[in-house]
Amino acid sequence: MQPAVEITKRGERNFNSYVGIGDGTRRYEREGLPSVAECLQDAAAALGAEFSYATITFDNVMIGSYPVAVMGHRAVEVADELLVKRSNRHARYA
Repeated sequence: MQPAVEITKRGERNFNSYVGIGDGTRRYEREGLPSVAECLQDAAAALGAEFSYATITFDNVMIGSYPVAVMGHRAVEVADELLVKRSNRHARYA
C-alpha cells in the first residue's frame, strides 16, 4: 500500500499538506506551512522509514510517485520539480 501526499496552496505563501494511507482518509495533516519544500519534509517525517514511496498530488494535479527519503532530504529539488510538472500539466490542458 502506497501512501498519498496532497499539497495545496492557500494564499500567497501558505501551503497545507495531507497524508493518507490507502483508503483515502487523511491520517496526518499540517496547515499553514510556508513552502512546498516544508510540506514535503513534514510529510516525509510523518511517513518515516515505514514507507518507501509516496504518490504526490499538488493543487489537485497528480504528479507522480517519489521516494520518501528523497522527499525528506532533497525537498527543495523535489519541490522545484513539482512546480514545473504542475505548470506543464496545466499548460497542456488549458
